[in-house]
Amino acid sequence: MRQQWRQDQRKHRDRERAMEEILNFIPESIEPPAELEPNPPNKDEPNLEPNHPNKDEPNLELNPPNKDDIVSVDTLKASSTPQRKACSRWKREKAKLRRKMQKMKREVEAAKRESEKLRKRIEILKKMKPEKQKAKSTEGNRSSPVAIQRKERVVDFLCRDENSRLLPGRKDTVTKNKNKQQRRVLVKPLTELHLQYNSEVQKAHRLSYRQFVRYCPFFVTQPKLSDTSTGACLDHEDVKLLTKKLHQKGLLKTTSMSQLLSSIVCSPDNKTCMYRVCPKCCYNEIEIPVPQAEETMTWHQWIRKSMSEGPKTYMNFVKETQTGTCAELLNIFNQKLDSLAKHHYNWLRQAKECRALKESLREDEIVLHVDFSENFSCKLNSEVQAFHFGGSRKQATVHTCVAYTAAGSQSYATITASLRHDERAVWAHLEPVLRDVIKNCNPSPTILHVMSDGPGTQYRNKKNFYLLSTIPFLSGFRQVTWNFSEKSHGKGAPDGVGGAVKRTADSAVQRGEDVQTPEDFYNLLTERKSDVKFFWVTEEDIRRFDEAVPEVVPPVKGTLALHQLISTETGKVMHREIYCFCSRPNICQCHNPIMVNLHTVSAWASGQASAHESAYESTHESSDLNGKFIMVNY
Repeated sequence: MRQQWRQDQRKHRDRERAMEEILNFIPESIEPPAELEPNPPNKDEPNLEPNHPNKDEPNLELNPPNKDDIVSVDTLKASSTPQRKACSRWKREKAKLRRKMQKMKREVEAAKRESEKLRKRIEILKKMKPEKQKAKSTEGNRSSPVAIQRKERVVDFLCRDENSRLLPGRKDTVTKNKNKQQRRVLVKPLTELHLQYNSEVQKAHRLSYRQFVRYCPFFVTQPKLSDTSTGACLDHEDVKLLTKKLHQKGLLKTTSMSQLLSSIVCSPDNKTCMYRVCPKCCYNEIEIPVPQAEETMTWHQWIRKSMSEGPKTYMNFVKETQTGTCAELLNIFNQKLDSLAKHHYNWLRQAKECRALKESLREDEIVLHVDFSENFSCKLNSEVQAFHFGGSRKQATVHTCVAYTAAGSQSYATITASLRHDERAVWAHLEPVLRDVIKNCNPSPTILHVMSDGPGTQYRNKKNFYLLSTIPFLSGFRQVTWNFSEKSHGKGAPDGVGGAVKRTADSAVQRGEDVQTPEDFYNLLTERKSDVKFFWVTEEDIRRFDEAVPEVVPPVKGTLALHQLISTETGKVMHREIYCFCSRPNICQCHNPIMVNLHTVSAWASGQASAHESAYESTHESSDLNGKFIMVNY
């Protein structure tokens, strides 16, 4: 660009120089105009010029020119300035007209192409039969009822937890036409989801791939590089790493987990097959002809290693590179895929049953989806260095909940200055939520379903089971179920509530407000207009539940492996392998639940329950109770 500028400046200077030379060349025969003569002649003064007899003959006398008769170059330039301005103005108008003409040509060409498309479409419709022509016109009209139903089905399908993952971050939002939504990231390719959608819906609602992509909502996006998954499932990741390696070597034609599992079982919807106990397919494996079985290969796997740092020893997960032959890699892949089948089935079955439960809620039922959000770090608009890097920053605990009833859904967020995340703190956070839900429901609900992930320090432990079989019944419930999600698949609606709450506080801080304490955080949220209801939990509220739990609580065998806990009004607690809400409100017996009678509600309420006064009684007719059930009365 600099070289171009220099060339243009050089040309400009050459033109100026040539113009000056032309203006400086003034022939004597050209008389300056009268208005430029400084001293016009006076008629009264005598004419001192010599008289020539012949006027045609030139005057050869060298008379020096008069200084007043010379016209300066600046004067001539000034007289030509209006012409230059007019010329440049005409050039600009000409360029403007040329651009308008080019734009009109492009519009004409686009109109011609559109008319040609319409002409071809009319010809195709004329050749079609009337029935097909009507169906085709209905499909093309996006505002028709059929098109609206198809779009709603596609949106519901893509927003399922097994098809897309909700991002919990406060910055993970998408806005379109002033509609802000939390982002969801697809966990499968769109081509695979399109085939799955067409296999589930009726024939009238099936779509082409192009139409399926067009109906995809704007907040459901493909994963980006910045969407690095920090909560990926260990079982799925190990199989993905092996599948990717085999696919690169050309030994596998697909990397789809669903297709690989379908190839080794009779039916992916059959529990017996996916649990690998079916006599027909329990020994099935993916057989791949390996041309060079002894070829050395490398692959990656997540390994749990024992790390030592001084006298301390702890377990750590490391992504390790392994080396072996191609036959060994194939053997490891079949073992990992075989163990993944049960985990994959439980995850999909849970998502399906929970979705069915929310869609078929009765007036006497409530579903609470709960989760702890990441602690909010209080911040100020302007922070000194000692506050930013020191230990002066306070944190607020945020427990989010989404309540589903027959009338609709409501989001909640309970905030406290206490940093406790144990089971006693959980019920302190749930108490105001239950009170508000019961108050707004008419008639009062009698069945409570709670959904959460399964950390042993928060939800899945014996003390939480004790509180579950006690506190809800004092509020008027007759049956309670607590459902734990499959390992590493606990993301859901509460994560979006947590992101929205923190985003509100961050935007207020950016506008100049300060959030220095958890109380400031709660006051800031309650002052803002929001669809989320906020409650404050004090330290005394949590200590009340410390007193409610006895010192000795009987353990439940297989706590970390259970997925559903059911407590009834009689005090019996039952747990089984996966979600199932068949034949509500009666307890479902389809998965051989284990019954444990932890305590009775009446005894706990009256303060007479004691863990030391125990009496064991068998309630089964058979003498062999090994592996069937255990009932303990305290």
